Amino acid sequence: MKTIYNIKNLPILLVFLLISTTVKTQNQWSLTRCIDYAVENNIDLNISYNQIDLQKDNLIESKADLFPDLNMGTGLNLNYGRNIDGNSNAITYDPTLSNNYWINSSVNIFQGLVKYNTISFNKFMLSARREETSYIKNKLIFSVLTSYYMLLYTTGLKAVAQSQVELSKMQFERMQKLVDVGRESPITVQDLKSQWAGDKLSLTRAENNVSKSLLDLKQLLRLDANQDFTIDSLNISAFSIIEKQDVDSLYNRAVNILPEIKKQEYLFKASEKDLSVAKGGISPRVYVSAGFNTGYYDGDSLSFNSQITSNQNPWINMGVVIPIFNNATVYSRIKRKQIAVKDQQLALEKQYDILYTEIWKAIDELQSAENEYYSALELYEFSDLSLKNVTKKLETGLASTTDYQVAKQRYTFAKATLLKAQLIYMMRKQMLEFYKTGDWSHLGV
Repeated sequence: MKTIYNIKNLPILLVFLLISTTVKTQNQWSLTRCIDYAVENNIDLNISYNQIDLQKDNLIESKADLFPDLNMGTGLNLNYGRNIDGNSNAITYDPTLSNNYWINSSVNIFQGLVKYNTISFNKFMLSARREETSYIKNKLIFSVLTSYYMLLYTTGLKAVAQSQVELSKMQFERMQKLVDVGRESPITVQDLKSQWAGDKLSLTRAENNVSKSLLDLKQLLRLDANQDFTIDSLNISAFSIIEKQDVDSLYNRAVNILPEIKKQEYLFKASEKDLSVAKGGISPRVYVSAGFNTGYYDGDSLSFNSQITSNQNPWINMGVVIPIFNNATVYSRIKRKQIAVKDQQLALEKQYDILYTEIWKAIDELQSAENEYYSALELYEFSDLSLKNVTKKLETGLASTTDYQVAKQRYTFAKATLLKAQLIYMMRKQMLEFYKTGDWSHLGV
């Protein structure tokens, strides 16, 4: 009986097909999507963004400190007992009421360039904060990349284990049919059934490892435990070998772009400016201040407006403050800042050494991964051929179940080793690309 579709229902069918395809796509997370989501929702990274905003405020405050301050106020005083009369300047014991108004401003003309050095210090600290944020972001991306590859690896092992279960089941069922017709020994079937059970146990362990890897990635992304989550498989078939890298040339390139290096360089420059600020404490301070005040006194025959006008007292003041002895606090502070500069210089040199060692190690590990890949590929090819030959011999009675089990285990190990070698090499290659560019743009981020 033929099924007849109504033309009018076609748009509805297309809508349902589109929805199902969209849902499937949304549930599958690519590496780029995982990284973007992690960058957006990571707590440490967002805290680092807040620290940048805080340092911006510090810089604005230090710049604003170049301008004069300006304050105004008023005060109401009610005095009892012996007091000076505000009108006659005579001693009086009557209650007196006065109301004062004032406004003043002051500015430092010179203070050893403390304010300008403070601005420079805050600029370098802001740059260091930004580089710190980039460093945290890069570490987060690398953690996501590692977790993503680990999930791919465990998923691949699960697929290998699943294929072995299916292969064992097929061989068991085939031998069972031969036993039923009297062409094979029951002992052979029992051995194959035992291998089948062992393969199912291996599959269970592989599934548990996938669940653990999936949980680790979901926790890194801060996803709900019950949220549907699957990842896209990378195109491992597009595996390619890159040419060998030179340690010194790659280091000279990375040292000028990596945020962990630039952060230490900015911190070193900031420590030098902080030392200059401390040295400004031994410099004389030249200041200018000016103000205006007036007042009203109760009991005066003049009106409020007349008193405010007649009692005006504008003033201006200029002075010099020369530090002579302040309990050695200024010199102690300078000494501490000098030590801080030395510490920052050592921290910068240490970061240079760490980076050189990391690049050296990364290149060596990439070469080792390449060698391991070729060895694993050769092992896989021979193991695959060996399993096929043993399978044929088992079917014709020329090989025992023990020979078959050994060949199958060797094939499983070779396939898992090849998958691991491919993924490790791809990760090492991604790391070297990071050292070249200072970011993860080659991942599509």
